[in-house]
Amino acid sequence: MTTQDTLANLGLAQATVATLATVMVIGLGFLHRPSRAALLWSLAFVLAMSSTWISVAGSVIGDEAVRRAGLGLMLGAPALIWSGFRARRHVPALPWIAVLQSIATTAAFVLAVDPRVYGMTFRVAFLGAAVFAGLTIAEIRRAADRLERLALPLTIVSAGFVALAGAIVVAGLALPSNAQDLQLPRILNGLAMLIYLVCATVSVLYFTSVSPVGMRAASSWPQFSVTAADRLSRARRAQEISWAVLAIRLDDPDQIRSTIGENSWNRIIAAFEALVAATLPAEADIGRPARGRVIAVVCRPGPVLREHVRTLLRRVTEMDADEWSDVQLSASVGWVPAESAGYDLTTLVQRAEEAALTASGLGGDRWERLRA
Repeated sequence: MTTQDTLANLGLAQATVATLATVMVIGLGFLHRPSRAALLWSLAFVLAMSSTWISVAGSVIGDEAVRRAGLGLMLGAPALIWSGFRARRHVPALPWIAVLQSIATTAAFVLAVDPRVYGMTFRVAFLGAAVFAGLTIAEIRRAADRLERLALPLTIVSAGFVALAGAIVVAGLALPSNAQDLQLPRILNGLAMLIYLVCATVSVLYFTSVSPVGMRAASSWPQFSVTAADRLSRARRAQEISWAVLAIRLDDPDQIRSTIGENSWNRIIAAFEALVAATLPAEADIGRPARGRVIAVVCRPGPVLREHVRTLLRRVTEMDADEWSDVQLSASVGWVPAESAGYDLTTLVQRAEEAALTASGLGGDRWERLRA
């Protein structure tokens, strides 16, 4: 079997896998749990599928320009995967970067007639796609469910993508290139994209199927009130003393909202609520009485809960507010032991809210704890 036959078979296999992956991501991901992240991931697979079939068609009809155009379009897919992860954590997704990258690489591949020019263009473009594979690793590491096993395939293959791109560029700089020298990089590129598609499908379907905080989000207030009141009632009968109610609120909400506008405020609220749910213990009951305010009923010893609260306040200040504006975000927490009000949810919430307001009035970015 010649090298051309190998490339043709590899391209056909890549197109088939991309088609099946696209059907799975759209059918099992986006249509099952629609979201902006799922939409961007679906578009990434649609782009990969379309580009691979274009490349295969170019190989079949013997048109090198068409084959190169398909390959150039494909290299924008990793940037769309990265954009989906940004959308998942409620920061600007920047999908236009993927569009520009696809257009730029396609134009560069078609216009690079000289084999040596095309060789280096190919290597640089592949490295550009690998940059977004590396950025995807960084986004996965920021996710609350980053340690789940199904997140590992995309993490590992993205790291391999980066390493392969670096090796191809170094080889191109160290050795003189000609048309034949591109045969091996083309085969490696095809294999890398094939493996990337398989691993990305597994991880993307996982991340699409769960919320950014591992299937947990703040409940509506009526639902929270019923659940939390029943839990506190059970705790009172069992005489459990490690229960507490936390009132968590963003500092200076009116000022922030008037400064950044309604759209940015909505994104900050969504990111704030997701952060609270991700930071507090998994079994905590979390409700949302109003935008920018969260109530949590938690069972943890004081020292352990104190560390959760400290981590929460620190992570709020580290939120990417600079993505939306120049404001500095912070939060205040009111902390009330459940036994201090006879495990009565209404009274505990009122006292916790008052304590949070006191903490906010003292400058914010702190907690105020009422003793039992």
